[in-house]
Amino acid sequence: MVATVAAAMPHAFAMPYAVTRALVDRDTFVGACLLGLVPLLLAGLVVLVKWWRARDEMFDDVTPGLLPPDPANAPRHRVVGGEWSGTVAPAFAPPRDVRPGVVGTVVDGVADPHDVSATLLDLAVRGWFHIVETDGREEPRARDWELRRAASAPEEMPTAFEQLLLDRVFEGRDRVRLSALKGSFAMTMREAQIGLYREVVERGWYSRHPRARNGRTRAVGLAVLVPLVLVTAVLVVAGLAEAHDWSLTPVLVGLVAALVVLARWGGARTPRTAEGTALRIEALGFREYLATAEADRLRFEEKRALLSSYLPYAVAFGLTAHFADLLRELAKDSHWSDYVDGLDWYDFGGSGPDGGDLSLGDALGDITDASSWFTDPGDVLDGVDGFVDASDGLFSFHGLPGCGDGCDAPGCDLPGCDLPGCDF
Repeated sequence: MVATVAAAMPHAFAMPYAVTRALVDRDTFVGACLLGLVPLLLAGLVVLVKWWRARDEMFDDVTPGLLPPDPANAPRHRVVGGEWSGTVAPAFAPPRDVRPGVVGTVVDGVADPHDVSATLLDLAVRGWFHIVETDGREEPRARDWELRRAASAPEEMPTAFEQLLLDRVFEGRDRVRLSALKGSFAMTMREAQIGLYREVVERGWYSRHPRARNGRTRAVGLAVLVPLVLVTAVLVVAGLAEAHDWSLTPVLVGLVAALVVLARWGGARTPRTAEGTALRIEALGFREYLATAEADRLRFEEKRALLSSYLPYAVAFGLTAHFADLLRELAKDSHWSDYVDGLDWYDFGGSGPDGGDLSLGDALGDITDASSWFTDPGDVLDGVDGFVDASDGLFSFHGLPGCGDGCDAPGCDLPGCDLPGCDF
């Protein structure tokens, strides 16, 4: 009976099946899978090429950290792993003619607030202004610092970046409190960053902006992939809704995967030139020297330099605490007062031997006098460390999105970022 009815009404049973079955052709599905692999493989190839080109250069057959006789024509190779990570030999002096903030930028490729603060401290050490520790105006017990321009400028020419900082800090004034700069100094920080990035490019340590991440190539790839993903998604949804056809799903999956790969890894760090790698290794060697220095192993002239011209480098490297330990050791030396020359750039306020402000050198020149100010000779660097922390705090970018890398961005369009590769 059932067979008779089915034979008499074949379409009554055939139509529901024809409407609900998935219309997936095997050849079409295999072709879609292969097609979906194409954008993923292309994205992977782009990432691989960028990783290969993002590796630092290094000179051939030269001791790491040294320059060959003719650097411009010397053979070079790419560093395995991206950047050199071997053992550094201690260097007993900072890189010649390279200031602390610039050294910090070359070492990690970032011009951060600490590099700018180290530059300010270096300018004070070199005699451009004095730092006087004072009480806060609003909170008497709070610590503040007053920057006092030197009566006569040193016999040297500051770099454009350093001159910018001096002009922005004082703005025609002879004295200014550090706390008074808070809130208005953020844009100066961004200008300072651009100055640091410009110097490392102009001096050949990077071929282009250190924070450029090949954004143009990634942007073009995303501009192509995003529309393709949207169009393919519409086709897949339409096919599923009309005929349960999901043949194009592999293409959509491949496009989405390629989009993720390119968005996540499509950028690449800017590599250092071989000259930049040599400078970085030399700077790391000096950092190793400062980090492992012991007072009883230093020559007399090195002790003196350590407490003056080397201090900004220690600040840039984050080694202020180790300097405090060195002070404790040096305080045991009978020639202690000989090691404090050149420290009159930092004053503690109060009254010194001549009735003026008590300088760091005055305080350290006589252990008895110093002990009346500090319970521990190592505490003398506490004020310097506090100054650096307060200086770092000036460079806040709240409300200035996109300003952190020193390149033009929406809401932070300051002129002057015209370096090669500044194409985030």
